[in-house]
Amino acid sequence: MKLQDNIGLVSWTAFDKVTYILYGVISLLQMKYLEPDNLGLFALLINLHTWIFIISDSLALQNIIQFGVEHENRKIVNLYSLILLIILTLGSSFLFYLFRYPLSGLFDEARIVDVAEYLTILVLLTIPRMYCLKFLFRDHRMSGVFAVNASFFGVMIALTIYYILAFKELNFMDMIVIYFSGTIISSIHSLIITRKEFILGFVGKVKFKEMLRFSFPLMFSATVYSLPKQLDIFVIQYFFSTSSVGIYYSAKNLFRFFDEAISAAQSLVYPAAVRHIRRNNLDQLSDLYTKAISFIFIAFIAVAFILEFGLSEFLIKLFLPAKYNLSIDHFNLMLFATPFLPFLIFSSVINAFGNPKVLLKIVNISTLCSFIVLFFVGLSKNDFLIPLGLMTNYFVFAVISYYWANREIGYKFKQIFRAVGDSYYFLTKKKKS
Repeated sequence: MKLQDNIGLVSWTAFDKVTYILYGVISLLQMKYLEPDNLGLFALLINLHTWIFIISDSLALQNIIQFGVEHENRKIVNLYSLILLIILTLGSSFLFYLFRYPLSGLFDEARIVDVAEYLTILVLLTIPRMYCLKFLFRDHRMSGVFAVNASFFGVMIALTIYYILAFKELNFMDMIVIYFSGTIISSIHSLIITRKEFILGFVGKVKFKEMLRFSFPLMFSATVYSLPKQLDIFVIQYFFSTSSVGIYYSAKNLFRFFDEAISAAQSLVYPAAVRHIRRNNLDQLSDLYTKAISFIFIAFIAVAFILEFGLSEFLIKLFLPAKYNLSIDHFNLMLFATPFLPFLIFSSVINAFGNPKVLLKIVNISTLCSFIVLFFVGLSKNDFLIPLGLMTNYFVFAVISYYWANREIGYKFKQIFRAVGDSYYFLTKKKKS
C-alpha cells in the first residue's frame, strides 16, 4: 500500500476526521454551557445508541463489505443486511423502552425514562445514515463519507453556536434538538448520495445462513468489545452519579481523537485486507497492516507526549469551567493507553481472514478484565480511577492481539518502528530528486 497510490483515499479520510475534530472543539463549548448532570444524561443516551449500532454494524452491515465486493451479490446482500439492521436496532431500543422504569430505579436516575423514550426515535432516524455509509466504505468512496459526516457535524455545529449565542446556556433538551437535527439531515444526504447503490432483491449466490455464520460471531465480539467503551458509563452511573458520568464523558470525548484515528485506519484496512486475502496477495497485506500500525503508533506517542506534559490541562482549563477539572486527570490517565491503540487494527485483519471466533475470544478476555477493574474502582468510590476500566480493555486487547499476529501471520514487534525507516527513505528520496 503505497501512500502516493492511495493519496485520494487518505486525503478524504483525513478531511473526514477533521470534521470530527471540529465538532470536538464545539463539544467543548457544549460542555462549558452544560451542567455535568445534563451532559451525563445525554451521554447515557448517545452511548447506548452508539452501542446498538456497533452491534448492528457487526451483524448486518459488515456483510455489505464482506459479501458485497462481487457486484452480482449486492442486491441480496443489501436486502438481508437491511432486514437484520432494522430488526436488531429497533428491537434493542424497544426492549430498553419496555424496561425504562425498572432501569431508572436501578440506576437511581428518574430521567432514564426520558433517555428510553428518545432512544427509539433516534435509532429510527439513524438507520438510513449508517446503512448507506457502508456502501461508501465498501467502494472506498471516502469523499462521500466525508460529505455525509460533514452534513451531520455541520448541522450540529451550527445549531450549537446558535443556541449558545441566543440563550447563553444549554440543557438536555437542547442537545436532543441539536443531535436529532444532524441525524435527520445526514440520513437524507446519505440516501441521496447512494441512491444508485441502494439496490435490493433476491439475486445473488450468497445464502442467508452464510452471512449469519460470518456475522454472528462478529456480533458477539463487537457486543462484548464495545461494553467497556460505551456502557461503562452505566457502571459509573450505578456506583457514582450522573454528574460523574458527565465529567468522565467529557474526558472520553477528548480522547475520541485517538479512537477516530483508529476507526479511520480500520475503515481503510478492512476492505483492502479482504481484497488482498481473496487475491492471495499476502505480501501486500503484510505491507498494509505493518505500515498502518507503525505510522499510527509513532504519531500517537508524539501527540500523547505533548498532551501529557501540559497541553491537555491548558486546553481543558481554557474551554471548560472549574467544575470539569477532574476531566483533566481522567484524560491524562487515558493517554497512557495510546501506545496500545494501534494494535486494534489487527481486529480488521482477523475479520478479513474470516476468523471472527478468534476475535471473540480476545474480546471476551479483554472485556472481562476491564469490567473487573471498573467494578473494584466503583467499590473504592475513587472517581479519579474511573478511566482504569477503559485502559485495561485497550491494554489486554493489544497484548493478546500481538501474540495472535506474531503466531499466525509472523508479525514482529520491531515492525512497530517501520515508519521511521520508511519516512527517512521517503524524505531522502525527495531530496535526491
